[in-house]
Amino acid sequence: MIDLQYAYLVGTVLLPCFLWLVMFYLRPDLRKQMVVFGLLIGLTSPLSEIWHHADYWQPQYFNGWKYGIEDFLFGFSMGGIASVIYEELLGRHYARRLDRRFHWSWFIFPTVVLIVMSMNYLIFSFGVNSMHATFLVFVGLALTMAVFRHDLLLDSVVSGVAMGILMFCGYMFFLFWFPNAIQAMWKLDRVSGVSVAGIPIEEFLWAFAWGMYMSFIPD
Repeated sequence: MIDLQYAYLVGTVLLPCFLWLVMFYLRPDLRKQMVVFGLLIGLTSPLSEIWHHADYWQPQYFNGWKYGIEDFLFGFSMGGIASVIYEELLGRHYARRLDRRFHWSWFIFPTVVLIVMSMNYLIFSFGVNSMHATFLVFVGLALTMAVFRHDLLLDSVVSGVAMGILMFCGYMFFLFWFPNAIQAMWKLDRVSGVSVAGIPIEEFLWAFAWGMYMSFIPD
């Protein structure tokens, strides 16, 4: 059995990163989008762990640090995958869906500020668990954007479901190699207690919300 110190790294490299590489190879037209959004999300992922380490989980990093390269790799791969998963599944092209009246880069800073403020408000004012807060914030943002781009609502739901299925498959693979990882690293007394195949339901809520939200961003 591989030491749990390497569980986060191995799990991230062998599934999300591998899938990112496969998608990158299969769709040359989506490569730029996958890299750009992967980098943006990857660089901000360690910041989100400040919330999650407090009330959701405390992963072990291979270098023994409090935060590690695993956070970047997970954010990079999941950010890139979520930004193109709809196009990947249906064989559609990014340019055909793009509304060029507004460029996504205009909204990076205000969106990050809004997310941080909303998360802090839910967590510190109402005591909402950080994963539940993440679900509420991302779904709320997605539905708000759907008001202006209702033509993308179905896309976002499909993306959310696809990310949820991907998360489930990833955990089945992960738990095969690290069957005790969830009990060892997750703060199960701080979450709902509902699980699917031993996986906290919060993981699927996060994946669905993340897929919904990211499907709107490039557009």
